[in-house]
Amino acid sequence: MTDNPSLACVHPAPGGLAHSPEALCAGVAQLLDYAPQDLEPDASLIEQGLDSVSMMRLPALLAREGVQVSFAELIEQPTLEAWWLLIDRRRGQATHLKPVAADNDFALTPLQQAYWFGRDPAMPLGGVGCHLYQELDGYQVDAQRLESAVMRLTHRHPMLRACFPNATCQRVLPTSPWPGLTVHERPDELALRERLAHRCLDVRQGEVFDVQLSRLPDGRSRVHLNIDLLVADVLSISVLLRDLALIYSGQEAQLPRLEWDFAHYLGATRTSDAGARDYWLQRLDDLPDGPQLPLAHEPQSLGPPRFRRLAMRLGRAQLRALEDQARQHGLTLASVLCCAYTQVLGRWSASQHFLLNVPLFNRQELHPCVPHLLADFSNLVLLEIDQRQAGSFAQQAQALQRQLHRDIAHSAWPGVEVLRELSRTRQGGAPVVFACNLGEAFVDATCRQHLGEPGWALSQTPQVWLDHQSYPLPDGLLLNWDGVDALFPEGLLDEMFTAYGDLLAWLCTGDWRQPAPLPLPQGQQEVRAAVNHTPWAYDKGLLHDGFFQQAQVHPQRVALITEDAELSYAELAAQALQVAGALRQWGIEPGDTVAITLPKGQAQIVAVLGILAAGAVYVPVGIEQPAARRDMIYQRAGAKVVITDTAHRDRGVWLADLQVVDLAQARSARALKQPIEVAPDALAYVIFTSGTTGEPKGVEVSHQAALNTVAAINRRYQVGADDRVLGVSALDFDLSVYDLFGLLSVGGAVVLPADARRKEPSEWLRLIRQQRVTLWNSVPALLDMLTLKAREPNALSGLRLAMVSGDWVGLDLPRRLRLAAGESARFAALGGATEAAIWSNVQDVDEVPVHWLSIPYGKPLDNQSFRVVDSQGRDCPDWVAGELWIGGAGVAQGYRGLPHLSAQRFVEHAGQRWYRTGDQGRYWPDGSLEFLGRMDQQVKVRGFRIELSEIDVALERHPAVSRAVTLVLPGANPQLAATLMGDALPDAEAMRQWLCQWLPEHMLPDHWLNLTELPLSANGKVDRAALLWLVQEQRQGARPEHEDAPQGEAEQLLAGLWRELLDIPLVGRNQGFFALGGNSLLAARLIERIARQFDVELSLKDFFNAATVARQAQWLVARREQDHVNRNAMVEGAL
Repeated sequence: MTDNPSLACVHPAPGGLAHSPEALCAGVAQLLDYAPQDLEPDASLIEQGLDSVSMMRLPALLAREGVQVSFAELIEQPTLEAWWLLIDRRRGQATHLKPVAADNDFALTPLQQAYWFGRDPAMPLGGVGCHLYQELDGYQVDAQRLESAVMRLTHRHPMLRACFPNATCQRVLPTSPWPGLTVHERPDELALRERLAHRCLDVRQGEVFDVQLSRLPDGRSRVHLNIDLLVADVLSISVLLRDLALIYSGQEAQLPRLEWDFAHYLGATRTSDAGARDYWLQRLDDLPDGPQLPLAHEPQSLGPPRFRRLAMRLGRAQLRALEDQARQHGLTLASVLCCAYTQVLGRWSASQHFLLNVPLFNRQELHPCVPHLLADFSNLVLLEIDQRQAGSFAQQAQALQRQLHRDIAHSAWPGVEVLRELSRTRQGGAPVVFACNLGEAFVDATCRQHLGEPGWALSQTPQVWLDHQSYPLPDGLLLNWDGVDALFPEGLLDEMFTAYGDLLAWLCTGDWRQPAPLPLPQGQQEVRAAVNHTPWAYDKGLLHDGFFQQAQVHPQRVALITEDAELSYAELAAQALQVAGALRQWGIEPGDTVAITLPKGQAQIVAVLGILAAGAVYVPVGIEQPAARRDMIYQRAGAKVVITDTAHRDRGVWLADLQVVDLAQARSARALKQPIEVAPDALAYVIFTSGTTGEPKGVEVSHQAALNTVAAINRRYQVGADDRVLGVSALDFDLSVYDLFGLLSVGGAVVLPADARRKEPSEWLRLIRQQRVTLWNSVPALLDMLTLKAREPNALSGLRLAMVSGDWVGLDLPRRLRLAAGESARFAALGGATEAAIWSNVQDVDEVPVHWLSIPYGKPLDNQSFRVVDSQGRDCPDWVAGELWIGGAGVAQGYRGLPHLSAQRFVEHAGQRWYRTGDQGRYWPDGSLEFLGRMDQQVKVRGFRIELSEIDVALERHPAVSRAVTLVLPGANPQLAATLMGDALPDAEAMRQWLCQWLPEHMLPDHWLNLTELPLSANGKVDRAALLWLVQEQRQGARPEHEDAPQGEAEQLLAGLWRELLDIPLVGRNQGFFALGGNSLLAARLIERIARQFDVELSLKDFFNAATVARQAQWLVARREQDHVNRNAMVEGAL
């Protein structure tokens, strides 16, 4: 990052900057292009336009005069007056540096090493060099003169003769291997550009640059420059083009003599800075990852990346407006552009707290010729961006600038070293780059005159997703984004770049005291408005109105079927009204809460309908609940009566002030003639769900909220009197609300399994066939169990609709349903929350597209709506993960007795009430929602942040796996355990090998458990606590002691090399190299040691494919055997 590449042409004032206050003022004025008299001694130089990189030059310039100051000291008080006082105190403390003797072979810088490793095809987004391709469009460039000038240039700049034989050294060759100028006569311009722009130069052999020439029609010519950034940073490329143009035009004598080269420079600057290292190490654990941008593909799944350039120009007037605004707020132009870029990144990132990779072009001018050298002097700063709290643009930019200045002050410890330390505990790095080059034009006037105007260009960097660059133009500023298009969803980079341009336009004239305006793209706003426009007029009565109406119109229809009996609508209504009458006698008033603690069966249904008919609120409390938890729910609910049966009443110990009644007692009561009327917005039920504090929280749902959902489903799927549903869900799970009122409100029937057999798939299958069940409604796991039981075709032929919700839906479940129920059966995946009345969205599934990783959430139901919201409360763009908010008619009234929590989770926005789910989701471009799991589902294992659902999805791609659940085993060193359900499951090693094609080493499970069925909770969801217990039981009962210790001579020798290199006491035979703290540089060193120890050559690709001691030992044994066979064959051939 630099604001001024022209600094290479600035020289200290006569006598030196430290000679006098006037000399210091003159030198700084020259940097600012000001007259010295225009600078105020006590005014901030930053507010007058001095940028951080210009300031970074000053310590080296002053050191040449014997003055030792640091960037941190200069940035702390950036005034001429303060600087002169500092200089005067430090005079004579620095030593003058002399040229350092250098060999032809010298070590790579940390950044060069990163570039060298990154180009390896085995690395994610590898297979390309870090290089720049630049076209110069001119007129009648002479080929012979150009070739001669290039050759002269290679003599002047040693780095153009450099080669990079390995990761540890670079070597300057006596002559350049450049083959001479290739001339193209009237070529296919686009085809040639495509070929040259994506070249990967062979730097091992010294191919570090290339220049070619095209002769085009009408005397036009085009110079093609290709240069690997191992040998030149952006400022050096400006030097190269300037020098080439001067040599070409016969002005070589103007070039200054170079007494130093890059090897001299490195010898003088390679010193350690413990303070800088400590600064970064102390922040390491708190540094975020790179921006969580939406990806269409994982980086490791792509081959060599193909970059595409997006470009825009700011005119002179726009640039001047930006600079004026920046000065008013004490900001540099570079900080403004960086802040605008990060505002856009944050808008499209799932997290507004991320790392930005900022190159610093901070060559230290330890010698007068250093500004004229060609080499890669750059360093990286990992800039922490935190936009989690909303603020004005000026506030955000000022905070960014302060952080950047702190980081630059500690940039002596290279950013690559920071990334290596981060790689020990996480993946990802910092793949989004902000490179800012401001000041004089990238291509000077001499180059423009003799070689041509800068035309099309492209930069590529391995492991980089997106790279921002800026270059000054004679009439403004050029802004480029180079991105790996295939990595992102289609059109995403274009939308981001458009937003960036719109934001810059606003910054030219807008009020920076306001937040940056970054609205959703217009097309996305229109799609969101359309899918969330779901009005439908329904009868806003009471949840039970439909049932009692059916009882009057069709009294003899069957309403409820149990193991023991069938009840007609008239019979069920009569029993319910009798319970309502009893409740009135027991002192229950409309709005009071009444708890139900009964086994599954007819009594539950009668109790629910009776409570509602009395105008009261029902609170289901399962009989399986621990007594302490039941008591807590009764108290939280404010229950005045608990309805149970004789067995549970007599066996239980009840709270003293609680009225506990046996439902049978209601038989002697006088029945109400009709239900008591209450308002539609009165509460219908309170269902308690698990709370994050460990205590249950009661969700208060009104009649109209629940009725809206019930009516919407009935309308969507034409549910009527001929339908029957199998009620497998527990009463305290809100899926039961639809089972009861969805069917009973339209004249259908509810079929209930006996409580003792309600969890048996064979019983479900029997009842579906015997009772002609047409609808299924459950969590996915129960339908999964049913389809496994119903193996023969058409075993469920009467089932016309299956609705699943409440958990992840396996991709093969719709197919298995249709095998069992027939092709006409419909499959609906629903979602929502208890806090939004059962369901709020639906996805009807026919064939599952190949690109789906999970069944999407779909679109909102009638009278409901969704937002996907970031940490600042803004709607997230398409593909960007955020928190799901549910709005509309289904939103609950709040949490019972928890006003503070209710205020947190139920919020007002734009005149509408919303429930904040705490779930993550994202919108697709067609308006569909994708569910991404709980926001707190991310875990940390071996230091890596991992989404468990990502492992589950990968495992379920295996044809033998019908369901997978990944767990974290707690302990000092947490481990991953995969539990699998399916037919003919492979063993653990086979599954591990198969999973390697989908997931990196650190995400592979350590333990495996195959099950015929998954344990389920009372609500039918996967019981993770039970799974964890099963895994731990398996480990304790079946795991031999020291099973992971290295076995055999080869493994033990390898483990010794690993321990020595990684500086750890123990290495398991199946532990991953990178999970133990290894990185690419350590891998290269280990490869060298393996070669010396075993006399075999292991490539980096081989290493990645065998990144455990056990696998490396297998590879070595196989390689030795193959070498033995080859030697025998050679001997036989010789004989």
